[in-house]
Amino acid sequence: MKRPLTTVCLITLLFCLTPSMLFAQAWQTLNASTLSWRFEDMYFVDESKGWVVDGGGQILHTDDGGETWSQQYLNSEHYFRSVEFYNENIGFAGTLANGNPNATLLKTVDGGQTWIDVSNNFPVDVLGICGISMADENTIFITGVFFGNAYIMKSEDQGQTWVYTDMGGFCNGLVDIHFVSPDNGFAVGQGNQSNSLKAIILGTNDGGDTWNTLAIGNHTNQRAWKIQVLDNNISYVSIEEFEPSPQYYKSVDGGQTWELKDVVTSNNSGTMQGIGFLNEDLGWIGGFNELFYETEDAGENWEYQPSIGSSFNRFYRVNSTLMFGSGVNVYRYSDPTLSIGDLEIPTPIGHQIKVVGSAVKGQEAQVLLTLVNNTYCELSVYNQKGQRVQTLLEERKSAGDYQLAWDTSTLTSGVYFLALYTYHGYESLKLIVD
Repeated sequence: MKRPLTTVCLITLLFCLTPSMLFAQAWQTLNASTLSWRFEDMYFVDESKGWVVDGGGQILHTDDGGETWSQQYLNSEHYFRSVEFYNENIGFAGTLANGNPNATLLKTVDGGQTWIDVSNNFPVDVLGICGISMADENTIFITGVFFGNAYIMKSEDQGQTWVYTDMGGFCNGLVDIHFVSPDNGFAVGQGNQSNSLKAIILGTNDGGDTWNTLAIGNHTNQRAWKIQVLDNNISYVSIEEFEPSPQYYKSVDGGQTWELKDVVTSNNSGTMQGIGFLNEDLGWIGGFNELFYETEDAGENWEYQPSIGSSFNRFYRVNSTLMFGSGVNVYRYSDPTLSIGDLEIPTPIGHQIKVVGSAVKGQEAQVLLTLVNNTYCELSVYNQKGQRVQTLLEERKSAGDYQLAWDTSTLTSGVYFLALYTYHGYESLKLIVD
């Protein structure tokens, strides 16, 4: 009989950050307050004006560089996943379906004072809008969803009409999209079954009419997650994967070719999501909970800095001296002489998993799953090599408590990770089966 003898939570949320604390170098925690577990996306049009969105259904705005924030929109039925502005007036915010029949896309033309739903104009209902890119004042691209049904939609009239492209021939799911011009752009996500569910980078030079595969990752069950275009030549793409050694892509020729690079770590297993470089030398990769790394030599070496912040999903570079990051709070890298006032850091609420007891009755354990909101779920078992060996759950679930049977009879003795993947990223448990 096989038994999980020890259950150790791998991921510890950091709730003990000191108010007004000036972190390593010039990172600061600002005083935004999420109604969910983190801010999913952000966009700044200049050093002062920016927006962040969260899974609690709110859109926050700042016009003083993040010192203060005002709530422009709130609908608790919306799980916001993406936001982008063309200028200080025109912007869009996209949601995950999150228990609703389909996703919603909101549009503003007055800087967020009012928002209207333009998703009724879609030719096809979608389950999520994970990425938004405005190529010019009228041309907008959206994409999703990270867990399946890959698509790209394009509008050339600010969302009045749309052209839908099914991307299933390339991808299982798409996460992010970025156009450097109305013709030239990139989309990233997870390859389809023929691509072994590896991270994928796609490119187009005809406004999305046709797409080409530019890069495929080297591990199964991974996703290319976020795109950062630093300048005309240099771009980066992060890779989301439950892995002790994170990876990312870098291009130095305008995205024509991509080099897969490693973040050498001290075996801090976890999942990376956000990536941002201030210049080619100085950059950061952040992930679920306290996973955060900094490089000062163009990625040759990385320093683990868990005190910077938590659960980074997006970095946004405003200029050569100013960077923002969205996670459990909003974070700012700027001139070290800047200061911020006292603040309280909210405690994020996340989904939870645990195994009942230490014994397995009849070769079967019981897994307790608590979901704090409606979400897509993948509950999987990984071995020490990072290979997924079992999938216990793979579907959208409503908020609530669940008990799932886990048959361990097919597993050999050893160390395993029980990983729950949701809108919030990963929660994981380490278990010893003998």
